Amino acid sequence: MDLVNLDSLKTYKFSAHGGNGQISMKFSFEEQKGIGMWSFLAYAELPVGATCGIHKHEGNDEWFFVISGQATITVDNEKRTIKKGDCILTKSGSEHGIQDVKKKLKFIAVEVNREEKPKPFIFN
Repeated sequence: MDLVNLDSLKTYKFSAHGGNGQISMKFSFEEQKGIGMWSFLAYAELPVGATCGIHKHEGNDEWFFVISGQATITVDNEKRTIKKGDCILTKSGSEHGIQDVKKKLKFIAVEVNREEKPKPFIFN
């Protein structure tokens, strides 16, 4: 079993995809498969005024689960307000970014490499 606690993870602060300000992320599980081909589960925070620039991932799907806060997400030129409880899927090749953070945005991000075929889930 792999178990980690959020408090024990290193915090990375960076400008996300050419956005404004800095995003804070803690990566709990990640696996690199080559340039741009990785999978991860991370906790992230965007303060008011920060943005994540419009970008896309080729070969990776990415989910965002909003824990708290409010912002605008753009996916393939469609804008939506996101808030606590929202789950967003950005599929491989879709352009996406986060703007207009009204309240500090806290979310879980999961990125999965689509290049490998997933193993079937068997429920006993």
